[in-house]
Amino acid sequence: MKIQVNHIGKMEGHTDFVAEIIKGDVKSAKIMTTEGARLIEGILVGRHFSEAPIITSRICGICPVIHKVCSVKALEKAMAISPSTQTVKLRKAMLMAQTIHSHALHLFFLSLPDFFDITNDLKFIGKYKKETECAIGVRQWALKAIEVIGGRAVHPIACEVGGFKTLPSRQELKELSQGYESALKDALCLVNMVTKVKLPQSKRKTTFIALKDGKTYPFYGGNIGILYPDGKSREIDEVKFTKHVKEIEEPYRAAKSAELDGEPFMVGALARININHSHLNPLAAGIFKSLKWKMPQYNVFHNITCQAIEVVHCVEELKALLEDLSVNLEDEISKSAKLNLIASANPLGKESWGSDAAEAPRGTLYHHYKISADGYLREAKVITPTVSFLKNLEADIAAYLPDIKNMPEKKRSLKIRALIRAYDPCISCATH
Repeated sequence: MKIQVNHIGKMEGHTDFVAEIIKGDVKSAKIMTTEGARLIEGILVGRHFSEAPIITSRICGICPVIHKVCSVKALEKAMAISPSTQTVKLRKAMLMAQTIHSHALHLFFLSLPDFFDITNDLKFIGKYKKETECAIGVRQWALKAIEVIGGRAVHPIACEVGGFKTLPSRQELKELSQGYESALKDALCLVNMVTKVKLPQSKRKTTFIALKDGKTYPFYGGNIGILYPDGKSREIDEVKFTKHVKEIEEPYRAAKSAELDGEPFMVGALARININHSHLNPLAAGIFKSLKWKMPQYNVFHNITCQAIEVVHCVEELKALLEDLSVNLEDEISKSAKLNLIASANPLGKESWGSDAAEAPRGTLYHHYKISADGYLREAKVITPTVSFLKNLEADIAAYLPDIKNMPEKKRSLKIRALIRAYDPCISCATH
């Protein structure tokens, strides 16, 4: 028995799905990307290091902020440049805003309609006008924050190695912070809708990966936290990430996939909640506790529930950062300008390398660069969240198929599409 689902829409990129079932057993389940490799890493090699954040942010139009910040951080580590506390706060604010924007877009407009038996998106929006306005409202607040801090909402330009080219004013940040009450109301509206939805069951156990620092709910930095199916956990330093996580090339897709010590693993909102739920901000923590989940949570459909919780968490976090910065922001010169890094040689005067891991909306993102003494990139590696979870997604579909294989083809296709969309894959990132 062959199951084929062509063109899985309402996700970032182009994908098909093919499975083969023989005598009741699932023999294969394949996510097949239908867009070509973009070879961004190859484009970077031989270019000046200052170009890396500009180019890598173009990997994705939904999450350019995290690519830029992760690239900048890896370069700073390579050249032993320490950003100021203020710079880190501004970057964190941008990451919170980007997560709000990405999650609101995905969970409401792309994934949620799958669970309301409404295939026409315009009918879904028409039926849930209030919730639509909430999704748009909280997303607009987040995009405005990225624009004010980063210079523009998509592919922000102000963030650079060592700081920011230009800084927002205290007044702009104060005005942004005043939008908190409305944004929070919108975020809670989304959570209320998502938590009332009866989601399908998917209980295949797997390994989860997310940043962990033991003190906060980290997006900006930390160790790599690993939670295994047997309940055991450990942490590894980000520089050892590629010693354990290996990329794999499959003949049936342009995108790479990855395994952790030879096994598939999950990253993203569900992984972060499983690993860091005890460090959620107060309102988000209250919502999480009200669900009374047995942890760890293995139902991958709850990835969208976790995204909704994270929207509230990030709204709370962004408010705190904006209030702090609106009072304490100083007119600070970027270390990039101080060190004249644009088109300069490596300030260390020798070849060096640096790696960084940070949390993109879809999961843990990794950037690595080797810089020559004269300032040019000799190596560039990017491992995106979708690359990380593709093998796990295939394993989850394979485990789910026995429950739905005898359904009418149209209904079965909708179930497969719903599971894939719940993961929030970004194929443009995966085919980078």
